[in-house]
Amino acid sequence: MKSKKNIIREKMALSKKSLSDEKIMEKSKLICDRLVQTLLFQESNRIAFYCATDNEVSTYELMDKYRFKKHIVLPVISIENMNFYPYTGKENLKKGAFGILEPISRDIVPPEDIDLFIVPGVAFDYLCNRMGRGKGYYDRFLSNIDKPTIGLCFEFQLMKYTPHESHDKKMTIVLTENATILQQN
Repeated sequence: MKSKKNIIREKMALSKKSLSDEKIMEKSKLICDRLVQTLLFQESNRIAFYCATDNEVSTYELMDKYRFKKHIVLPVISIENMNFYPYTGKENLKKGAFGILEPISRDIVPPEDIDLFIVPGVAFDYLCNRMGRGKGYYDRFLSNIDKPTIGLCFEFQLMKYTPHESHDKKMTIVLTENATILQQN
């Protein structure tokens, strides 16, 4: 399965590189517009976002727009773990593990206090399976948490099938610029 996942990761990386910064922002806005229209987003008070890297769906504008209306938290990676900390603005972010921006605050937010998790991924499928970068941070963190998750991706990252394992966390919803996919129980 590793080789299939690596082939998909390479394919997605090439596809992402073909997107201009303008296209990334245009598509990200459409996806974020879909996100705020979901009932899960509207009813959630404390939301875990991510800081986009490598041409991922950008959520920066949305985080800034909602940072005084909702409690926004962001992940911080440390060795094998991931925890979430309050987002208080771009000026309070620094580069952390893997060059990803993270909050300088060290006031950990317990997972049970988070209402909704917004999750990036390399690829997703129509059954709401997610394939990440391969380090397993989100899968480990979310494996013991029973909270809704929304995966954000560009349309080309949505596949008929993504290789996954039994411990991989399915998303509640996957959003692209053109589609909303709901998990089927």
